[in-house]
Amino acid sequence: MKINRIIFNVFLPLIALGLILGACQKNEDLLTADAKTGGLATPTSSVPYKLGATPSVPLTLTVPMGPGISKIEVFNQYTRAEDGVKSNKVLMSTVDIASANVTEELVKNFSVTYTDLKKGIVLDGAALPDDESLLPIGDSWSLTYESIMEDGRRVVNNAKTAIAVANIYAGSYSCVGYFTHPTPGSSRAIDEEKFLTPLSAYSCSIPAGDLGSSGYSVTITVDPVTNDVSFSDGAPVEILGSTTQRSYYEPSTGKFYLHYFYIGGNGPRVIDETYTPL
Repeated sequence: MKINRIIFNVFLPLIALGLILGACQKNEDLLTADAKTGGLATPTSSVPYKLGATPSVPLTLTVPMGPGISKIEVFNQYTRAEDGVKSNKVLMSTVDIASANVTEELVKNFSVTYTDLKKGIVLDGAALPDDESLLPIGDSWSLTYESIMEDGRRVVNNAKTAIAVANIYAGSYSCVGYFTHPTPGSSRAIDEEKFLTPLSAYSCSIPAGDLGSSGYSVTITVDPVTNDVSFSDGAPVEILGSTTQRSYYEPSTGKFYLHYFYIGGNGPRVIDETYTPL
C-alpha cells in the first residue's frame, strides 16, 4: 500500500506534468504564424558590408509555392557590437510578389544601398553617419521579413538576414616572405596562412613576421587614395615601415606587399612579405 501511495502521489503527477508540457509545446508550434498560415520566405542568411567597397548589397528571397503572397515587407534594425545596443526597427523596403508563388516557387532578387540601410535608423538618439567609413567594424544590420497574404493576413518569417560591417581587406591570406635577422643563422623564410583582423574601414591587425604565436603584431592602414600601407601600434615592440621599400595594397589582385622592421638587442629585424588572398 505504501508503494502504491508513492506511485500515486509522486509519479502520476510527474507523468501528468510531462503530458501537459508536451501538449503545450505542440500547441505553441502549431500556433506560430509560419507553421499555421504559410507565407514562408527564405532570405539570404548573411552578407558582409565591406566599407568603401559595397555600392549595393545583393539579396535574395526564395518563396515556395503555396498560398498567395501579395508582398513581403523588409524591416531593418541596427546593432552596435560594442555593447549590444539596438536601434529602432524601421520598414526599409517592400518586395512585390503579386501571388506569383501560387503556381510555382519564386526567387526574388533585390538590393539595398547604404542610403537604404541608414534611412530612419536612430541609435542612442542619433542617426547613422553619412560617411559609412565611420561605422565601427563588427556592427550589423538585421533584416526581418513579414509576408502580406492576398487575404490580408500578416505572416512573420522567422528567418533573418545579417549584414555585418567589415572592411575590404579582412580575411585569410597566404603569406610568403623572408625574415632577416642580424644573428648569423637566424634568418629564415616565411610561409604561412595569416588572418587580417579588421579594426576600421582601412585598418587591420596582422601577426608580425612569423612571430604571431609569440604575441607580435602590428596594425596596417591602407591609404584609400594611394593604397600605400603604413604601420602603427606594434606589440610588444615598436614596428616601423621600411624607409627604402614601398609597402602597398594592390586592388587588382587583392595582394599586400609589406616591408617593415623592428629593433632588437643587436640590430634590426627586417620582414618582407607578400600576402595573397585565399
